Amino acid sequence: MRKTLAQAKSSTIPQAVGYAACDQRFLNLLNEAQARLGDMGKWWGTYKRMRICVTAGCITWPRDVKTVEAMNVCGVGIPIQNGWFEFQQDVPAPGIGCETCEQRQLLDRGMVPQYRDFTGLSKVRIYPSSASDVNKRVLLQGFDANGAPIRTLDSVSGEYVWGEYVTLAMPFVESSSMFASPLLIGVQKPLTNGSLTATGVNVATSVETEIAVWEPAEENPQYRRTYLVNRPTGCTDGTCEDAGDGCTPAATDCTGSMMEAIVRLEFVPALVDSDWLFIGNLQALKHMMRAIQKEERNEYAEAEREVQLSLRSLRNELEAYSPKERTVVNVLSHGTANPRKIFSGFI
Repeated sequence: MRKTLAQAKSSTIPQAVGYAACDQRFLNLLNEAQARLGDMGKWWGTYKRMRICVTAGCITWPRDVKTVEAMNVCGVGIPIQNGWFEFQQDVPAPGIGCETCEQRQLLDRGMVPQYRDFTGLSKVRIYPSSASDVNKRVLLQGFDANGAPIRTLDSVSGEYVWGEYVTLAMPFVESSSMFASPLLIGVQKPLTNGSLTATGVNVATSVETEIAVWEPAEENPQYRRTYLVNRPTGCTDGTCEDAGDGCTPAATDCTGSMMEAIVRLEFVPALVDSDWLFIGNLQALKHMMRAIQKEERNEYAEAEREVQLSLRSLRNELEAYSPKERTVVNVLSHGTANPRKIFSGFI
């Protein structure tokens, strides 16, 4: 079940770990425990079903998506490939640009700090949504027009840094540096009270394009990017019509193709009492927080015992909400090959 930070503070966890609920060390320990447990398995609440409107083959996923576990295109599940798939020996990589020649599949394209690329050599503008964030600084990193990493003198520290610091102002601040397309290579921002909207202003045309919206708790924005081979052209041409999922009606404002995916969620730290916990199992959190404390005291045997108790609690919760008896096993008799292509030409 979902729990908030306030509920964790009012539970027995503070007493078990020996920190007051208002102690910053309690919050740090809680978030470290959540991050560790999130990497140890697909626990209840750490994955979800998502419907997306795809208008191009290159898909940048939201902040809370860690990885795409499964994807349904036009009612058919497609293979999800990792970053090594296109570099196999003796196996040709999927042909980019010959879309109709290839089987549909989702290819990994790593992580990026913005959801939309620059349209050309651009300056970056940042619009803060809260005036309370004025005078906070954001570091933008990327390449200049010659393909060299941008390096500037920071007027505050007096040191040269990779990138350029910009100081937030209302209604916006614009970078002095011009960044080459397609992307920034890094962004470092402080915790803010409101979100920051970033745009790219094309130096040649002065056209301004939104490239990112960085949330208040993000400090190093990074988003998963994938490429969909052989993307369907639309949902209204009869080839990939969206009918909804039975509970959510069909999309009426999608100009591309509606698709569904099951995604594993990225850990997002809890900062204020109303924030949802990434791991909602308070018993599991208590054991993992105690395990971290015991590790720091070099009590490794006791720490491992606490870890196992934490994992057992999470496994029991997962079994209760998603019983093993309902697990689907899909056996492909011909591997990933399309049977139509295997048997074409036979009578």
